[in-house]
Amino acid sequence: QYITGTREIGIETVKAFRIGLQIDQAGGRWLTIPHYERGKLVNIKSRTLPPAEKTFRRVKDCRSVLFNGDALESHKEEIIITEGEVDTLTLWDRGVKNVIGSTTGAGSFDPSWIDQLQAIKRIVLCYDPDEPGQKGAREAARRLGYDRCFNVALPDGQDVNEYFCAGHDVFDFQALVGEARLFDVAGIMSFADGLMKYR
Repeated sequence: QYITGTREIGIETVKAFRIGLQIDQAGGRWLTIPHYERGKLVNIKSRTLPPAEKTFRRVKDCRSVLFNGDALESHKEEIIITEGEVDTLTLWDRGVKNVIGSTTGAGSFDPSWIDQLQAIKRIVLCYDPDEPGQKGAREAARRLGYDRCFNVALPDGQDVNEYFCAGHDVFDFQALVGEARLFDVAGIMSFADGLMKYR
């Protein structure tokens, strides 16, 4: 109900990613999101369901992997990276299959992911538009290479899921991806921006 109703993600996506419900000994309800790598279960991330205060937990001593990371095998030209699992599920549900997500949030980017993304020609970072999200996106771009990382500007402080729940469709999102820009780097500007500034 939370995923299909509140988050507006279809039941087929719920089944495809094996999203589940866990009820703990105290009766608390948790949304469970399994993390797979090459088809094998690596970890399970859980988050409390409303009305409980939002909190997360994971299985201890398990590796952090890219959510839907197996998509890297079939999408070498372009990959979209979101800040978290629900945003990845949202795009995948709308037909955007070249999408992966961080499983550790905006504040960290596992070193092993850099090697996994080495062969990707164009990387589109679609993190939350708030300060932590944009700081995380810029740090990811720095580590992956500014020359191939493009930043999507989501409007009105919305994350990916909120953007679609507000009534936007995949064509609107594709337009945003088309307008994505390289990150500004201190002391460096594009040729076009230089012409405009110094003409």
